[in-house]
Amino acid sequence: MPTIERARTSTDHDRAALARYTIRRLGPGDAAAYRALRLQGLRDHPDAFTSSHDEESAKPLAVTASRIGADSPDRVYGAFRGNTLCAVVGLGCETRAKARHKGVVFGMFVAPTDVGHGVGSALLAHAIDAARREARLTQLVLTVTDTNAAAVRLYERAGFRSFGVEPRAIRVGDEYLPKNHMILLLDPAGSAP
Repeated sequence: MPTIERARTSTDHDRAALARYTIRRLGPGDAAAYRALRLQGLRDHPDAFTSSHDEESAKPLAVTASRIGADSPDRVYGAFRGNTLCAVVGLGCETRAKARHKGVVFGMFVAPTDVGHGVGSALLAHAIDAARREARLTQLVLTVTDTNAAAVRLYERAGFRSFGVEPRAIRVGDEYLPKNHMILLLDPAGSAP
């Protein structure tokens, strides 16, 4: 399993902290841990996700296992501290012929106990590296709640650029929130928006 000690960090302390983590693709055996971490993120940060805690918690565990199964067009990567899943990010691949060149980054979440150690950046870098190894993928897209400045900065540091903000994209309670649509071109022939 690849470790994430190669991730860029600013201090020796950060490098030592990152060495405690391992990143790998999740499989059906990780479904319970993935579901629990995902539900934690949806509950604690309802403004950060388009999915809702209520909708996702009503789905059976088999739906989660299917999403991370070998036959799924989605791949979900996790960062583990020992045996504990503490961060996740998804990479969805379009199945429609005209959009197969695009990958979609989704569901990024780092457990509060692991925030600030660089694991989110390293996990995102791992997903981007996996996308670059897919010959058909020439770009990655994602949406991030525009008011989540830390997440926007994380994606910008990884090379993503905004190509538009959708006003009132999601509604949490009585509040409408904008979503920033971002893109990372993987092919050298592409140009940033």
